[in-house]
Amino acid sequence: MASLTSSSRRSSSSYRSSSRYSTSSTHRLFVEESPRGPSCLAPFSRHSRSSYGHTAPVGGTLTGRQSSTGGGVRCLGDSYYMSADVSQFEPHDIVVMAYNHHVVIHAQKVLDDGSISDTFTHKSLFPEDMDPLSVSGTLNPDGTLVVSVHRTTTLGGLEPLGVPTYRSEAHL
Repeated sequence: MASLTSSSRRSSSSYRSSSRYSTSSTHRLFVEESPRGPSCLAPFSRHSRSSYGHTAPVGGTLTGRQSSTGGGVRCLGDSYYMSADVSQFEPHDIVVMAYNHHVVIHAQKVLDDGSISDTFTHKSLFPEDMDPLSVSGTLNPDGTLVVSVHRTTTLGGLEPLGVPTYRSEAHL
């Protein structure tokens, strides 16, 4: 089991998830507003996804790996989670990047001659209350990478001034 932790600077955003060459998803993170704030959906619930509609060229194959697991951002307690199946990649082939409330998982196999044989990219947008300094991930033995991000708490209900930006990158 490998894990990563990255430090970050700040950001802005929306709530959508997509994987290159496989699926694009839009996920509702909150059921409805309550007097205490938005209510999170049940953790790790399934949401419908639609295909990008990519097809392989005639006589050729489509490069890239389809996402067989994973999906959008899920809320559980004081953290947000996203996951992706990166089982066909070695830990050193995987990079997790965070910028402007986006978390991107990018993996690519580089052959001995320097050419790239397989790629995977999964990008998710997190809610504005994500804490970019808390981005961490765990690579499970089955090849699923789970990225977690803590939610921020505002003191006295005050809104932050300005639009913060950040970018960080971590290699497994």
